[in-house]
Amino acid sequence: MSPSEPIPLEGRRRDFQDNRRRILAAAREVMAERGPEALTVSDVAHRAGINRTTAYQHFRTRDALVGAVVADLADEVTAMLVERLPIGERIDRMAHFFLQHPEVGRLVLHQMLSQKPIPQRAWDRDVGEIRNLAESDRGQDGVDSEMLGYILMCVGILWPLLARMEFDTDEAARHATTRLTREVKRLLLHGLLRPERWPELDAEVRREQEPPR
Repeated sequence: MSPSEPIPLEGRRRDFQDNRRRILAAAREVMAERGPEALTVSDVAHRAGINRTTAYQHFRTRDALVGAVVADLADEVTAMLVERLPIGERIDRMAHFFLQHPEVGRLVLHQMLSQKPIPQRAWDRDVGEIRNLAESDRGQDGVDSEMLGYILMCVGILWPLLARMEFDTDEAARHATTRLTREVKRLLLHGLLRPERWPELDAEVRREQEPPR
């Protein structure tokens, strides 16, 4: 193809999607380092190695970029929630993901303080997964799935920020997160699920229990 020939439509679409992914990845890096308040489309474009005009074609404002990152992260978290893994493994994976990505908590808090809603599609899927468990023959009666969703969301948002404040080393924060996940499992085992129908999770919680300090 000569330089004067137009790029095929499929190639332009690939370039568009690739640029969008690079912008979102760079935005997450900036927000992990300095928080969403420090984000600018121009700064993100520079970090992504993309022309500033190209970046503005994707996201005209900082709020639009922040909103896209939040939606992207929400989909990533929801995908972990609905993975077909043993429920204990899913809880462990999500807790340590939040610990390793404190920008998630900072982003959600930023959205809340800006009075912007969390992505509805991800929220509906999260609550739907809890409701499916509650309404199955392995779930407890009378569970308020929406309120339990809020409780778990607060844990996911606040814990990574608290862990980095309270513990001096990454190893200590990881150990504390393991303790936290044990209590989340216990909460779900006795508040959402029927322990006798989840013998593997019940055994896991008992095995992980530490003597009181």
